[in-house]
Amino acid sequence: MEPDKAVPLQYQPLPEDEIYREVYANNVYFEQSAWDLKLIFGQLDQREGKITVKQHTAVTLPWTQAKLLSFWLRGQIESYEMTNGKVRVPANVIPNEMHPTEEQKKSDPNLEKVYELFNRLRSEFVEDQKG
Repeated sequence: MEPDKAVPLQYQPLPEDEIYREVYANNVYFEQSAWDLKLIFGQLDQREGKITVKQHTAVTLPWTQAKLLSFWLRGQIESYEMTNGKVRVPANVIPNEMHPTEEQKKSDPNLEKVYELFNRLRSEFVEDQKG
């Protein structure tokens, strides 16, 4: 098989003895390591008069799969928007600009570049919301 040729996956239903759950999440928290990225899903809970997130499910992906996920997720969003119009994100949940503290800058020389990256992505995100 040639290395640049993808083999199409065949999806099969799970056998009845396998555990399969569908859950709803409106919050995702990320934890990264050298080996993988953990996505921790949760749901906003305001029942007790305060805003909390009840985390319920974690999925850990190796970095290769996380990068593939970003490709497929972007494609899904952009194709949805072609058909249905822009997905509007409420202004109060758009991430704020991020700025490392002096202490953080001293502890990690790459951190300033990481913050610049996230601020650039945020600017692109905000600009896209205008269009």
